[in-house]
Amino acid sequence: MNDTPFSLDDISPTGDFKQGLPSVRRYDTVDLGKPGPEDWFKGYDLGKGFDSFQSAAITKKKDAEGQFHPYLIASKDPDFKAAAIQKLKRVQQVHLYYGITSTKRLFIWPVVAVEDINDAIKWHVTGLEIAKAAMTRWTQLNSNKSDSCYIHIDLEDQKSVPDFEVFKKPPIDYVTAINKAFKGRIISNEDHPIYKAAGTVVESSFLNQIKKGVIKS
Repeated sequence: MNDTPFSLDDISPTGDFKQGLPSVRRYDTVDLGKPGPEDWFKGYDLGKGFDSFQSAAITKKKDAEGQFHPYLIASKDPDFKAAAIQKLKRVQQVHLYYGITSTKRLFIWPVVAVEDINDAIKWHVTGLEIAKAAMTRWTQLNSNKSDSCYIHIDLEDQKSVPDFEVFKKPPIDYVTAINKAFKGRIISNEDHPIYKAAGTVVESSFLNQIKKGVIKS
């Protein structure tokens, strides 16, 4: 398994103070996934608001307990990325959302891209709306399973969260955060177990003959 750090091009599918005393905090881990229902969170503005976040392709794989986990398709070889997107199951186009909770927990949340809200799943549409709202406001995300959507909760007293520098400027750069979050979950070549286990797409000879006009559809 190859965990070599990747740049944003590889991923693309086409000191705070407390009580007046200085402190040093190391950010060695970055969580992967959306914030929990009790987490107040905000997204980092890296220069272009929500549009700062890299588009990427992920696939999901079940663990031994039946829980799905995202794997990032990232490679310096564009042909491999295209082949992986075609071959692997449960591939989604996402925005790699970089944020922080009010308890100073960093996270990368693969927010599913929505092309047309008329055809999109409600979970995806409401998740995207909430992620965008959290670019400027402390926000919570709760699941509403009965209506198959997320509930957007806004923190009324935004000033109740201390104005620490880490809430405005990420302590780890974006690319490093992505690599930390997806450590051990990057599909970068044909040797990856998930890629190898996906089998090979075999083109139908029948459909080929239809394309060639040998057989009329």
